[in-house]
Amino acid sequence: MMTKINGDANSPPKQANSSQEAAKDPYVERILDAARQLFLENGLEAVSMHRIAKKAGIGQASLYRRFTDIGEICSVLLRDNSERFLNGMEQEIQLTSEDLPAFERLQSSIERVVDFLEQHAELLNLIKTEFTGKKQLTQFEHPFFQRLNVILFQLLQQVAARAESIPIDPQFVATALVSVLSPDLYLFQKKVHGRSKEQITKGIITLFVTGLRNP
Repeated sequence: MMTKINGDANSPPKQANSSQEAAKDPYVERILDAARQLFLENGLEAVSMHRIAKKAGIGQASLYRRFTDIGEICSVLLRDNSERFLNGMEQEIQLTSEDLPAFERLQSSIERVVDFLEQHAELLNLIKTEFTGKKQLTQFEHPFFQRLNVILFQLLQQVAARAESIPIDPQFVATALVSVLSPDLYLFQKKVHGRSKEQITKGIITLFVTGLRNP
């Protein structure tokens, strides 16, 4: 069951693509309120566009004129939280080695991503599923994951410049790290293998922080 569905996301729908537009269209706010309530009460998988339209008290045609699928609705619900999260991650890049060494910054960033996944993995996974369902190649085509990839790449460039780092290709490692930090893998580890957030975090840090240090 989802919790903390109180934000918006990075990939806005074609017509409801900003908070200002949503404020101008009362149907958009009704749709978002209905979707938020249904997700909290029933979980993501049990909610359909038909149920959202019914809950919002509007016709399906009105719903589809504003959102083409549930993934776009989830994107709007997540936008504010994801923007704050990514802005905070970008601030990590600006820190100097005197503020926090590169390896520690990388570990801190991984821990922050896992914290975000713990709160929003189901919504992110649905957004990714809807996005990849539109014939995009991978989750990396979604703006949220593209921006996360850039952030991790810059952090890994800083790590690679340190004498204590093994030789790495920062772009390759960043892409691999984003793959490991995908919401579907996070949910799989929790639901199928029964791992806690702390166990998942430790495993990722072992691979992508400890594993990058010179012996």
